[in-house]
Amino acid sequence: MMNEKLGTERFYPEETLVEKVQSGVFGWLGYVTHHSKAWKQEYERYCRLRELPMNDGTAEKFLQMKQEELEEAIANGDA
Repeated sequence: MMNEKLGTERFYPEETLVEKVQSGVFGWLGYVTHHSKAWKQEYERYCRLRELPMNDGTAEKFLQMKQEELEEAIANGDA
């Protein structure tokens, strides 16, 4: 295994993330970057392609985009 750094990344179940945001432990940035490796990478790409900073504001916009994607998938019978 070349990338031992992966062992230091922590991802949490949705319920835990919601609790951490509600208690002030995480902001939206923490929510996104601790959701899953896939979301973390997608968010980093989202910011990089739009030349946006990685912060709570852009993380919230990313979450809105993910919610819209989910709603569209449900409407199309894909979720």
